[in-house]
Amino acid sequence: MKKTLIAGSLLALFSHAAMAADDWRFAAGADVWNAQGSGQIDGVGADGSYDDDYNWNGYLQLEHGIWFLPNAKFEMSDLSSSGGAFDNELQAYDLTLYYRLMNNDLFQLDLGLTGRRYDGDFNTQHYSYDKDVLMAYTGGEIRIPGTGFAAFGDLRVQDADNYDYRLGGSYKFATVPLKLRAGWREVDMDFDRVDQKVDGWFIGGEFTF
Repeated sequence: MKKTLIAGSLLALFSHAAMAADDWRFAAGADVWNAQGSGQIDGVGADGSYDDDYNWNGYLQLEHGIWFLPNAKFEMSDLSSSGGAFDNELQAYDLTLYYRLMNNDLFQLDLGLTGRRYDGDFNTQHYSYDKDVLMAYTGGEIRIPGTGFAAFGDLRVQDADNYDYRLGGSYKFATVPLKLRAGWREVDMDFDRVDQKVDGWFIGGEFTF
């Protein structure tokens, strides 16, 4: 009897996973970010003021309907800043694993964790640095049904001095798998020798496969 129950449970589980395969979604996106830095590294800041840099970020995202497995998003962000003789080249590499707690015509809500690696070159003083952090993650959308328009936001936070958030609006086309997005992003970093903030407006797009 126990073997029959176990076999039945496994069959139901794998049947659910097979049906969920129809819900799989793969997305790729990129943004251009008119970002400006502030703060300092190793006590050194920009001479006068920081430049307005055109930074970028790109991501790959995999979502599915298998309830016990998290969705995944890999993202790369350029967090570089410059000004006068100050030159800091910094990239962040994120792997976010999250669960979708709500998804309907009006709302979407995600919750998970992000593992982030900072990889920098502080060319002003000619040294490299890196840092690994674990951040809580949440993201969501508020949609206007039947229009393609939505407001969105996401937040990654380690503590009050280390966070990364985006707020913006998007439009999803009905006839092509394309979403346009624009908004504001702010990243605050305070670790080891680094005490910097990078923020500014961004615009970009996302393709869904």
